[in-house]
Amino acid sequence: MKLWKIVAVSALVVSGSAFAGGGYGGGGSGPSGPSTPPSTVPTFSTTQWNSEIQIYQEGNGNYANADQSGVKNSLTAINQNGYKNAATTSQTGDKSLISIIQKNGGLNTANVNQSADQSQVLVSQSGWANLSQNSQSANGSLTSVTQVGTSNVAYTNQH
Repeated sequence: MKLWKIVAVSALVVSGSAFAGGGYGGGGSGPSGPSTPPSTVPTFSTTQWNSEIQIYQEGNGNYANADQSGVKNSLTAINQNGYKNAATTSQTGDKSLISIIQKNGGLNTANVNQSADQSQVLVSQSGWANLSQNSQSANGSLTSVTQVGTSNVAYTNQH
């Protein structure tokens, strides 16, 4: 039996508004100042699951589509913030990693197709309108793309 886990974390919005009135006991001796809201930054850690997809999106209009088929001990992690970023992944390799981070801007696009075992595809894009297209089928391989700025384009293929 294949055991899959999908973790989708949506951004939480916490408003730090002070409570007025005397509903919590105390002497009512005047304002004590605003309290600090709890942290809403998600943390990810690998689990004992067979394979895992983690998606964290913050901002407006971001899109993520992650697919894992028949994989063992593989992880797909997508972290996006900003405006209208898009990430699409397909993973069929065992003991492999796809990591996409798109931040500080918008309209970035990353597409990754990985069918290799014990391989990694790492994409990091910061800025506006960057494009990264990655295909990897060579076992034991690494693809790493980092783009900063505007309208950068990267195509990688390892077979």
